[in-house]
Amino acid sequence: MPIGDLVFANVIDATQRAAQGDMGESVVYVRSLPGRALPFDVLRAWKAPTGYITEEIELVTPGGMVAHRVGPAARAMLGSMDLTHLETQVEDAVFSQPGAYLASFRLEGDLVAQGDFEVVLQPVPAKLPPSFEDGLKRSDVIWVGLPAKATGGGRDRTVPAWFAYRAGKIYVLSKRTPGPEEQTVPGVPGADELVVITRRKGENTSLEHFIATARDLDGDEWEEAAKVLVDRRRSRVGPPEESLEKWRGACDIVELTPVVPA
Repeated sequence: MPIGDLVFANVIDATQRAAQGDMGESVVYVRSLPGRALPFDVLRAWKAPTGYITEEIELVTPGGMVAHRVGPAARAMLGSMDLTHLETQVEDAVFSQPGAYLASFRLEGDLVAQGDFEVVLQPVPAKLPPSFEDGLKRSDVIWVGLPAKATGGGRDRTVPAWFAYRAGKIYVLSKRTPGPEEQTVPGVPGADELVVITRRKGENTSLEHFIATARDLDGDEWEEAAKVLVDRRRSRVGPPEESLEKWRGACDIVELTPVVPA
């Protein structure tokens, strides 16, 4: 017999919850697939004996694989005569497919209950929230690179980089062999996500700090992005085609999809 009962649970996008309340639609949004989800809350109300009980939550894909775990962690329960309300905001879950997922709730390792929620692809809007837009449109440089969790050093590893911004997405060029001709961005190519820090206009102080899903471009997509980037290259010497020729085979281009609320 399970040690406790789950009286209520919901897995809900944080913005959705703010608009609809705790009983709102059980949905989680992603900007790209695979990609990191927008922040969402896992809500639950337990009826369990007084004391600390180990809780674990598994978010299970339509194919039966565990996509993300919350815990295991010891939770202080108020007792069987009261409800213990818990909530956890999740900001680092990555989902690879849309559809109906299961949230499995466990106490002391025993499966107590399951509930379903939807993972929905919500394409990045053509315009980001004003502060993000300002940081990307009013400056020629962002800091970009590997987030702290990927560096193992407890801090982001970023470099100042020139970039192009179009319709809610960021394009960055990175030279494979570091040298004075072009920038080399940590994590490019190959990283699934990068951290982006925008700066205030005319200042070297940060404005917004966010994660972006990274996608390496090749073929026609590389060529199209390169044409956009070459027009943004402030220190370019010579005609655009000369720069494009130097970049081909020597530089990678990554498309960044910001994981930020609309």
